[in-house]
Amino acid sequence: MKIKQLKRWPLAIACALLIGVSAATTTVLAESSSITVRATVLNVRLGPGMSYGLMGQVQRGTKLTVIKQENSWDQVRLAVNKIGWVASWLVDQNEATTTSARTATVTAGANIRQYASTSAKVLGTAAAGDTLDVIYQEGNWTQIAYHNTAAWVSTSTISLTGKTVTLASPQQTQPQSQKAAQTVSAIKVTTNLAVNLRSAAGLNAPVVTQLPKNTTVTVLDQSSEWYKVQTADGKTGYLAAWTVTVPGTKAAKAATNLAEATIVLDPGHGGSDSGAESTSGKYEKTYTLQTAQAIGAALRAQGANVVFTRSSDTFVDLAPRPVVAEKDHADAFISVHFDSSANANEASGFTTYYYNAKKDMQLAKALNHAFDTNLSMTNRGVQFGNYEVIRNNTQPAVLLEMGYINSDKDFAHISSSTYQQQVASDVVKGLTAYFKAGNHQ
Repeated sequence: MKIKQLKRWPLAIACALLIGVSAATTTVLAESSSITVRATVLNVRLGPGMSYGLMGQVQRGTKLTVIKQENSWDQVRLAVNKIGWVASWLVDQNEATTTSARTATVTAGANIRQYASTSAKVLGTAAAGDTLDVIYQEGNWTQIAYHNTAAWVSTSTISLTGKTVTLASPQQTQPQSQKAAQTVSAIKVTTNLAVNLRSAAGLNAPVVTQLPKNTTVTVLDQSSEWYKVQTADGKTGYLAAWTVTVPGTKAAKAATNLAEATIVLDPGHGGSDSGAESTSGKYEKTYTLQTAQAIGAALRAQGANVVFTRSSDTFVDLAPRPVVAEKDHADAFISVHFDSSANANEASGFTTYYYNAKKDMQLAKALNHAFDTNLSMTNRGVQFGNYEVIRNNTQPAVLLEMGYINSDKDFAHISSSTYQQQVASDVVKGLTAYFKAGNHQ
């Protein structure tokens, strides 16, 4: 993982560094705080992606103030101090607009995916010779217009034709009133875990409230994999379909042993995100993948169902990673990283991080105990970690920092297949003990 400050540093130094980072960030924003809309009409969305609902539109020539950027999307400030998201490739340039796209020919069979990730849901397929409408390209992934929404294909499977095509304007559907929706359907569903009720159909949409496990809500409408619901006290919002149990069905049963468990392994970083570096210039992303693959092989040998957030040296953004665990109803999510200190060779050891004590602590303790009894490296213990992949995870989740990559002593272990296999063996032992103790809920 990228450099973190050691806990023993004086508070004054840490504060000085934070002030420096803040100043640097302010400078960057000051230099590029304004963007100009080049598309004829630009949609403003609730989140950074075309799958998020529309909150309005702005016209060509409109100047917008940028708050932050994420995944080629700009969060901007609108009139009346509202905040929304716009596609960064549709501002300050004219290569694409909301009504036109480039065309491409499929050169090899391609999976059409919901996100720019090999672990994302497959929405459909395209055969060699098919024509696709290209909205945007970024490295290994190409965004296309697909069934009135946006999806992604691997750039290596297509070839641009040099031609353009006019896209149909997106259809706007007026939402049903709550009263009308309730008349049509009074189906009730029950949450099968503690879950966030959101203001729109998307995992990054603002949270309306939190609902405990076994909360019954009324379904007002359904769109794709999201339910629009109303709580008993009248609050409305959206829940992911996989977080609720529909009448007549049974909730997914928690695993009681490793052989019946689904484990999501998350090799940190990847692709353009190299992570931290060793003193010899070796990248963290290489060894997180090697270690996760060793863990995966050991778990599969025990009969577990193993799912990877990435299986090659490709970039996967942080937000989709916990989504994999949620959609696959994972019994455990394990993110693999290697730590880094501010100065080379000043820190050593492995740390097991959790975010939600109630949900994650027992998993963290079981794994850390298995490491403690077998690994020769210093055990820095179980600690709270505010990392997105475990913070936004609805399943039991931990983040492992299995040594300091810029410590020559630790790196000798990290880069060793013997150490990677030992970590894998210990994960099996830890998970076996975790399920045997009946900790998973």
